[in-house]
Amino acid sequence: MSDPSTRSPNSLAGALDLRLSQVLRGDLLVGVLGGAGGVWLAISSPDGLEASVPIAAALVGIVIGAVIAGVAIMAAFLDQSFLRKVREIGKEPVRYLKGFLFTAVLGVVAALALLVLSALPSTTTTWVLAIAAGIAGLAATWALASVIPNLGTLVQFIGLQFDASEVPEIRPSAPQAGHEDQPSARRV
Repeated sequence: MSDPSTRSPNSLAGALDLRLSQVLRGDLLVGVLGGAGGVWLAISSPDGLEASVPIAAALVGIVIGAVIAGVAIMAAFLDQSFLRKVREIGKEPVRYLKGFLFTAVLGVVAALALLVLSALPSTTTTWVLAIAAGIAGLAATWALASVIPNLGTLVQFIGLQFDASEVPEIRPSAPQAGHEDQPSARRV
């Protein structure tokens, strides 16, 4: 049985096992400012908040598309040969997907919060509107700002490919004697 700490995660929760240092970055600060902006708009200008929801929703859609594109770029290289080489150099390939997966989760939370915010009637009390706008603003701007660190992860992934390129190819072993495919009988 293998050590659980060296096994590759097999669920989203396992892949998102982020350290605090991976969360406490500049993109979180941008998200907090966005959440504060959402609260401020809800209190001072509900009409302005209502006008900003479609723009935020479009940006969240772009972020989710960028995340899917980034993951697709990396997944294109994750064939068995490359994964064997990565294991040989002692790296965990899922580590390079964590940021993208986290941004995707933020994007989905933002989309749901924006959906709730857009469905609230104009008669909603200010404090309910402020909470919904704060959550939507936090998630949407955090997701948007987290695209930049993800671009850095793509650069690191290219470094991983470079490191893995120095590992020699592992060729499948030749068939053992007596187990070769027998040529089929010729038909006349």
